[in-house]
Amino acid sequence: MKKIILMTLIILNLNLFADMVRPVDGSSLNYTHVLFEWDQEVNAWGNENDPIEYEIQISTNSNFSSILSSAFTSSLIYVESENINWSDTYYWRVRPTYNDGSVGTWIDSFSFNTTDSITSADITIYDSNEYQDGITFLGSLDGNFSAAFNKQGDEIWNSNGTSLIMYNTNLMGELYGCHYEPQLEHSYPAVEFDLDINYIWEEPNDDFSHHDIIRLPDGNYLSIIETEENHPVPSTGPWYQQCLAFLGPNLCDGNNFPWVGDKLVIWDKETKQVLWEWNAFDHYSIEDHDGVYYYGDAIYGGTWDNAIQLFQYDWTHINAVTYSEEENALYISCRHLSRVTKIYFDDSNYNNPQNGEVIWNIGQEMPSGDIDCGMDINFSWQHTISPLDNGNFVILDNGNLSNDFDDSLSSPITRALEINPNEIDGGGCNAEIVWEYSLSPSLFGLASGGVQKLDNGNYLISTVADGGTTLEVSSNQDLIWEAKYNLNVGLIHRAYRASSLYPVEVSAVALNYNYADGECCGGFIETSLSDSVRVWFHIYNNGTMTEHFEYSFSSTSSSDIWYEEQGGVVEVQAGDYQLVGFSGVGSGPDSYNDVELIVSSINNHNVVKTYNYTVVEKDDLSNEDIGINSFGLLDIYPNPFNPSTTINIQIDKIVTNAEINIYDINGKFIDQIYSGVFSPGTHSIIWNPKNISSGKYFIKFQSGEFIMVKEALYIK
Repeated sequence: MKKIILMTLIILNLNLFADMVRPVDGSSLNYTHVLFEWDQEVNAWGNENDPIEYEIQISTNSNFSSILSSAFTSSLIYVESENINWSDTYYWRVRPTYNDGSVGTWIDSFSFNTTDSITSADITIYDSNEYQDGITFLGSLDGNFSAAFNKQGDEIWNSNGTSLIMYNTNLMGELYGCHYEPQLEHSYPAVEFDLDINYIWEEPNDDFSHHDIIRLPDGNYLSIIETEENHPVPSTGPWYQQCLAFLGPNLCDGNNFPWVGDKLVIWDKETKQVLWEWNAFDHYSIEDHDGVYYYGDAIYGGTWDNAIQLFQYDWTHINAVTYSEEENALYISCRHLSRVTKIYFDDSNYNNPQNGEVIWNIGQEMPSGDIDCGMDINFSWQHTISPLDNGNFVILDNGNLSNDFDDSLSSPITRALEINPNEIDGGGCNAEIVWEYSLSPSLFGLASGGVQKLDNGNYLISTVADGGTTLEVSSNQDLIWEAKYNLNVGLIHRAYRASSLYPVEVSAVALNYNYADGECCGGFIETSLSDSVRVWFHIYNNGTMTEHFEYSFSSTSSSDIWYEEQGGVVEVQAGDYQLVGFSGVGSGPDSYNDVELIVSSINNHNVVKTYNYTVVEKDDLSNEDIGINSFGLLDIYPNPFNPSTTINIQIDKIVTNAEINIYDINGKFIDQIYSGVFSPGTHSIIWNPKNISSGKYFIKFQSGEFIMVKEALYIK
């Protein structure tokens, strides 16, 4: 008697054949580290002629007579970072390769060209072994551009003539900055952008946004905008007499002189309406200002020098903001008060009455008495503030007042500082320097710049001096790497070290994916109803940073739901993958169901992949020997294992054609540990591998058309 086995088939919607995805055919790229992506080729995973890898070829000619680069990968993404240059044209193609050594046809052939390089940096590597691997992003106000460089100083990305100035990055691929538009009233609108200079989000430009923009965990955007109030001109320095002579007492003594302060504002990501704001005029005292001790201690940064002529005083000049979700806190740097401030803010509840409360102020002592600690640290006119996981933060002490604070200095100096605030329960602090690096006087940076603490403990320090300079310095004060950007005036905004242009990328590969016999088009994933029409996918992290990916899988038809929405979060190491599976309830032979798999990055909201398939149940009358109604791969123990592990199996009917095979992460056959008959009951099979590497392996049970796969981790 023939036994009817219901199989599920997953057919990729819309396309008969796989497509090349990016770079788009004929595109112009403003980078030389290029990510290539293509659709999954339709062939069975688990059959004799499985595609185990894809071969990609890159050439400088359309007939591929000369291959510039050739590589193999089991995912759907490949990054070429060695062989592509500026101002050239390239061609690329992809094909599958199979277990038996054969190859498929080329999916297609696309072309692209690269634009021109725009910079000429000089790099000195002092200690290659201590260099923090990665690339260096630069945003520059000198020339209104942005660029990225590799370790050797080769430019690998640029803003391609768009007047885009990079402010910051979350180091997971999200990029933030502004673009110069002189025709606008506020000519530097803040944006989130991508590598291709697409503006993902732009602020409403109702006010002058400056220095920073960040995206909060809830998806809304926060930036710094100017705000203005009228106040008297203080009589603490010679500018007061200048004001009286130039403008008269009515404007100087009354509340009639414009003071420019700053607000933090949060815009709704959809409507761009202001949801929350923090006004420096509400939380800082106008008793505190640059030059307040001009006549006493001769401490003065020069902010009043042009204020009388401009009829506008640049009071606070907040130049950096960042958010710590773990601490429910905003950190800001207020340049002209030589102050950094920590502010309570809970982004999950904008109406929290604590929001906006100052937790501490660290910096120069002022008449208001609002400074909690750090008066002896003597930083001034600082830029950037980056909180660290250990509770410390790093800043660039530009040091404009350093020789006012220290009479022994003949000229001002710039320092990179790591500061421990030593917060006190109930409020306040007792700040101290835990690491300090003083730049040479020739590298004094009177404006801009920044500090980033790197993963290996080094510090990346940027200054506007000497045409724009970035240093990598070890915790032991050793100079590791130096970049000279050779700009006219060197007015760089900041520099950041990131792992690559693509710290987070993802692709998903369906297992058991093949052409559907008798169907007009597409492919399928085979699985037995006894396994609850389970389907399997590999989720690949094609980036250079370990990342958590959220995934969901469900039927898309509201009237015929085989798969209720199901999903989770999986951590995937860079260059690795994880196996995920989903089960459901089918509708019977020859029925169809549309399904969707969505995979998204937790830390880069722009990395989202959607895969649509059609699931088909088919009668399979060709096999009389399977006879499996209930099967369980109960456990693999121990797992991870060394030297051996036991695979426990439970089955309810006799099986005469069973195999248990082992495959590595590339789909390569490693070993067959069982072939033969299983009687009903529980069985234990021991796998004691020999001469294999540490890593992940797949244990595949197959009987006819029935397949189940589990993972095991072998460690040495």
